[in-house]
Amino acid sequence: MARLVHAVAGRPVAASASPLLFLLTVARLEEAGVQGIALEHSRALRIEATTMEGVFEQMTEPPLAKGGLHDAVQTRLVQSPRPRSAATSSFHAKEGRWLSLTSPLKHLIGDWDCVDDAHALLSVNALRLQGDQVRSAGTDGAGVLAVARLAGCGPNGGAILRMRGGGGAARSVAHAWVNAGGRVHLIEGRRPLTPALPESALAGSAEQAALGIDFDGEGGALNASKHLIPAYQNKAVHAEGSLDETLIDGRWMLVAQHLEAWRILWAPELQAMLPSIPDLMEDLVAVEALLDGR
Repeated sequence: MARLVHAVAGRPVAASASPLLFLLTVARLEEAGVQGIALEHSRALRIEATTMEGVFEQMTEPPLAKGGLHDAVQTRLVQSPRPRSAATSSFHAKEGRWLSLTSPLKHLIGDWDCVDDAHALLSVNALRLQGDQVRSAGTDGAGVLAVARLAGCGPNGGAILRMRGGGGAARSVAHAWVNAGGRVHLIEGRRPLTPALPESALAGSAEQAALGIDFDGEGGALNASKHLIPAYQNKAVHAEGSLDETLIDGRWMLVAQHLEAWRILWAPELQAMLPSIPDLMEDLVAVEALLDGR
């Protein structure tokens, strides 16, 4: 049985839902019948750090003890079981040491083997450690695209994303949107978006946007049919987690980019067995309520 260790690293990370998402995903994979992977042998960490050296040091000797999140995840599976998959799949690695990165670490690129364009965008948010090798990816953009399509406001047909922000997540999302055929209207924020988008992909301020995202959190209307609210930590769930309302809770983005990291970096061989974005979102909201005593 493989020993899996996942950490979310950055500052601050105390309220991050990434450790819970990791354990929920492991538990659902085990429940579905995936061999070689088990909640019992998986650990989730939070690493407060501003340098990658500090992160790697804390990943070398992770704690063996399980935390309270394990009990909450087990309770969720008992309360809401899902059927075993008819397909068979196995996790063959002897171990997994995986990282989810947040601010201020996304732009601190090392000599890593990148599986996508995250290094060029200085927007790495997922690492896989394997011996002396480090593999990297950036999944924020793919996560937002997946959620937008589920919500019926994707980039198809040149649909417009109206966005404020120039940080790592904003860079990933803007370039992913354009690469998928959409256009972007950029609102000036705290920092410019670099690398710049091609002129042909830019939209005007008078045009109605399919989706609006304010990564700087300044508030104000963005003249969009739907708005994704990136901030979720210590906040109530917007619209009870529905994708049918005008406001889309930021947990959707986190869930989607977490599953994308499993799919393209951590365990590509298990992608057909992964829970769906809506199912994992439902699990996350339910366990958060359980932990809050609601």
